[in-house]
Amino acid sequence: MTKYTIFIRLAIAMAFFYSSAEAGAAPITPANYQSSLRVGIDVDWAKTPKGRAAAQRSRKAGINVPKLFRARGFDHVRIRIKESVLDQRKSKITGMRLIDEIKALVDDSLKAGITPILAYRLDAYKNDPTSGAKLSDAVAWWRMVAQTFKDYPYTLAYDLVIEPAKKIKKHNDRLNLYYQKATEAIRHIDPKRIVIVAANKISNPYELNHLIVPKPTTYMMAEWHFYAAGPKRANPKKQWTSGTAFEKKLITDKIHAAKSWSTRTGIPTWVGAWMPNNYNKKGTRSRRTTDGAPDGGDHTEVEQLAFAAFMSRSLQQAGIPFAINSDTKYFDREHNIWYPSRKKLLDTILKRYQ
Repeated sequence: MTKYTIFIRLAIAMAFFYSSAEAGAAPITPANYQSSLRVGIDVDWAKTPKGRAAAQRSRKAGINVPKLFRARGFDHVRIRIKESVLDQRKSKITGMRLIDEIKALVDDSLKAGITPILAYRLDAYKNDPTSGAKLSDAVAWWRMVAQTFKDYPYTLAYDLVIEPAKKIKKHNDRLNLYYQKATEAIRHIDPKRIVIVAANKISNPYELNHLIVPKPTTYMMAEWHFYAAGPKRANPKKQWTSGTAFEKKLITDKIHAAKSWSTRTGIPTWVGAWMPNNYNKKGTRSRRTTDGAPDGGDHTEVEQLAFAAFMSRSLQQAGIPFAINSDTKYFDREHNIWYPSRKKLLDTILKRYQ
């Protein structure tokens, strides 16, 4: 073998290595994945009719919306999905099959350099958790997703359920069974992708102790969240007014519980949703926005800023990444611009506190 041949082969091997690394070809450990997530946001791009229509409209106009989110400072997007990917009919809203919509969103996210996490609402099974048929459908849902994305970069992860609620709150055994079956289906196709399971009772961190994470846990993470619909003034379980010691302790106690569980089990966690206001139309309106941003809720802008700063700082200091809820509160999807009235709040959330 000549020196020239050796050089050519070495160059080819190096090119393959770097192109594979850039494509995310190497599996990612949960610890490294947790570190990379940092600050993200829940998005409706594949969930609601308006969200799906807006995403398709922007794509047709040549706009990579995930790139706008990356430029604003977000590190990941939690792409929430409500409908079944098993339905092969083209949507009347977008003219595409849902699985093709999701694929386009994932492609755009990866091109933009923002980490995509696919999250399933799982409504049918949450409402009827003892049904074997509903369980089979849910597992088939993930089997199809796994088959579709099996060769994709490992930066793409799967969040098996958005908020265990409804009737499944009283059937922890059926929730854990779903995690086991869905993970097995995914692992049969894609053994090394990050799979995320959530604590029961609306992703309550105190329920992590009842979570049975499917083994082997090498590529498993857990999701939990709090204040997903915002804080309340009078609810002692999620109260926030001026940021009293009691109110701050409500937050730090939950973070400590999740951190302790993670340390004990060796499984990293991620907060899938929180927001600094509850947007309760019956509450005290803080002020009427002039740019079209959602308004209303129990808290003034000053109170929201204080809550957001404490939440973001506390989670970052604990080393727990999070996604805020949701894109519609900050981003004008009709014009693909960020609401100016939300700039200060979003800057507070996105700030690096450590």
